[in-house]
Amino acid sequence: MSQYPTPNYRNPKQAAAHRAYMIRTILWLAAIPPVLFLLMVYGYSDQAPAFLRDLTAQLDGAFGRPVWSLIAPASK
Repeated sequence: MSQYPTPNYRNPKQAAAHRAYMIRTILWLAAIPPVLFLLMVYGYSDQAPAFLRDLTAQLDGAFGRPVWSLIAPASK
């Protein structure tokens, strides 16, 4: 009996499936921040429903207002 563990080998089909899964996961994780930012910006607009405006203000306030600081009108 060997003291070293045997490595897990994958056949090419399993390796390709794992690679495709990882690519899909990374793409979804990369898409979440821009989509969330766009939803927050829409929530601050006048066209958003009242419940979305309230939710946006509460959520943005919980994180220190990073979205509002980006889209707020600049004072002169």
